[in-house]
Amino acid sequence: MKTLASIASFLLIISCINSKSPSQIDSGLEYRIKKIQNVNSWHIIYATKADSLYKVVVGQDSKVNKECQKIVVGKYYNLQLYSRRENAPEINGVKLQPINYADIECYRYDEETEICIEPKKGIYDLHYASNLKGLCYID
Repeated sequence: MKTLASIASFLLIISCINSKSPSQIDSGLEYRIKKIQNVNSWHIIYATKADSLYKVVVGQDSKVNKECQKIVVGKYYNLQLYSRRENAPEINGVKLQPINYADIECYRYDEETEICIEPKKGIYDLHYASNLKGLCYID
């Protein structure tokens, strides 16, 4: 009887673990997609990780890929984020960094699009993700 109860408990635990897809399990490395907005030819993706909110800017992809794993609000992804400030201008090989977030509040992405940080929401930088192409997640 104990063996049967042990087996039933084991199967119950395994079924609970397997009921979540890999993109839904928060192992601490993943970002949870909170919101997606479109501004002109750009996507703005709000993602959270460890109580921090990130604003990720990605260009819209005009090519539709059949194998695209489109990101979904509420799910977790292992995004490879990079700061927009890493693309700061250089003079004689030295990157010019702003002193604080008030030095640069908005970035111009094209002639029509300017995207700003949001200090009131705790967003002091804009990011891009090397493993996103449009809204497609690339493993």
